Amino acid sequence: MRKIFLVLLPLLFAACSMLGMGEPSNQLEVVEYGIFKNGTLVTQTDGVPLELGESFGFRFKVKDSKAGGVKAKIITNTPGLIDPSKSKAQMDYVTEITLQAGQPYDVFFTFSQPWEMVTGKWKLRVETEKGEVLSHDFDVYNPTM
Repeated sequence: MRKIFLVLLPLLFAACSMLGMGEPSNQLEVVEYGIFKNGTLVTQTDGVPLELGESFGFRFKVKDSKAGGVKAKIITNTPGLIDPSKSKAQMDYVTEITLQAGQPYDVFFTFSQPWEMVTGKWKLRVETEKGEVLSHDFDVYNPTM
């Protein structure tokens, strides 16, 4: 009996995957990424110079026109920012939104305070309640070094 179960288990997983019961299909699509000025893409890049006022990130949309109304979290993973008004490092910023099909969404970070300007790996990502994940990594560097 055990041998039969071990033989049938992979077939069951394959059938579930074919029926859409396996991993979720990704309905999120990156439209553009890089450095932005006033909401317009200036440079498509993964490398971001450390400069006050610099905005970087990606723009995405929901591909399926029937997939609207999905709740999602936009998460910015930082190398660790020290806000002078708080006593500990800020590693993540989380925003919750509801996604609508066809509409573009911006996942940006702008260096608006000197204490936010930290070199290293920054990861910007979107996670939906359905388990879909869309992310992009950026390397923030000091251009004077």
